[in-house]
Amino acid sequence: MDDHNKQQLVSEFGMMKMIEQDARDFYIKVSQDRNVKDEKIRRIFGRIAEDERHHIELVERIINIIKNCTSPAV
Repeated sequence: MDDHNKQQLVSEFGMMKMIEQDARDFYIKVSQDRNVKDEKIRRIFGRIAEDERHHIELVERIINIIKNCTSPAV
């Protein structure tokens, strides 16, 4: 993989990571919002926030794999 393609992929996955972080932050906010009276909804949003945290970790791993990828010898 050439450096241009590598950087493009890292950039795109970086954007994906930001989207996942924004989603996680939103779900955390709802899960902690005392105006949301239904405790079940708050728990569900808390679990979804945890799922988003896991997605962020996966995207970070993918980014690291791409960054450490070496081009095959030609």
